[in-house]
Amino acid sequence: MNTKDLEYFLAMVKYKNYTYVAKQFLVSQPAITQAIQRLEREFGARLIEQDRAHHQTTITRAGKLLYKNAQMIQANIALAHREIEQSSKKKIRFGLPPIIGTFYFPQAAAELLKKGYLSQLKITEAGSAKLLSELTDGNIDVALIGSPRPISYDDLEAIHLGERPFNIIVSPENPLAKRQSISFTELNDVNFIGMNGNFVHPQAFEAFCRHADVKPNIIYSTPDISWLKSIVRANLGIGFLVKDAVNSDDGVVCLAIEDPLPERFNVSVVIRKGYVLTKDEKELIEILSTMNV
Repeated sequence: MNTKDLEYFLAMVKYKNYTYVAKQFLVSQPAITQAIQRLEREFGARLIEQDRAHHQTTITRAGKLLYKNAQMIQANIALAHREIEQSSKKKIRFGLPPIIGTFYFPQAAAELLKKGYLSQLKITEAGSAKLLSELTDGNIDVALIGSPRPISYDDLEAIHLGERPFNIIVSPENPLAKRQSISFTELNDVNFIGMNGNFVHPQAFEAFCRHADVKPNIIYSTPDISWLKSIVRANLGIGFLVKDAVNSDDGVVCLAIEDPLPERFNVSVVIRKGYVLTKDEKELIEILSTMNV
């Protein structure tokens, strides 16, 4: 099968016009027609039907089935190109979320520096949700990922390093600061300072709100954890953060969450399933796996 034929077919499904598709690919209209005919012979089914009397082009059920699979084939071919192009380079394309990079990754940094791997890392820093997408698309090859629950995806392999609880944080001036723990059911009319962006926190926060049937009053959202803690310290609202992201110098008070949900800040080393690791990537993962979470 010619992969170019699949490209033409995907475009035909999208535009349903032989002339337009031919112009897009700078080929003749018969070239597009012949490509579709080759695919129809390959699969033994009509893929596209034309009603010349009414100037209509219809994608058959077989065509729709091929379209779904052709999209996956094209994505896999593109992924193969990216992986093979990267295979000759010594840099390790590595994803690192800000919270994990700040609070957990330093445990491994000294060993990575000692063995010469730290300088090999081409780091993409982003929220975990964004890094999962980058990993699946083949733009990075190894990542530390945070997730509300242990990662379990068909196309990814994960080494679970541990989990940490989420806390509510409040200003010392807030009446809640006298408490040691709190349930989300008590927070229905409270002003929240939220986190936005591709981070774990919004997903976990939403799960706690659903469980408690709370409609949160989020008065401000930020992707900056330091800024979030500053606003909470000023007693403008309360926050929701993984416990390890708060230290004694932040000037805020942590309250344990009483709700019995499984959502935690889970930390994992993640790669694509089937990805062939280099020797250096294998050693990187071994070092990362020693991190204490």
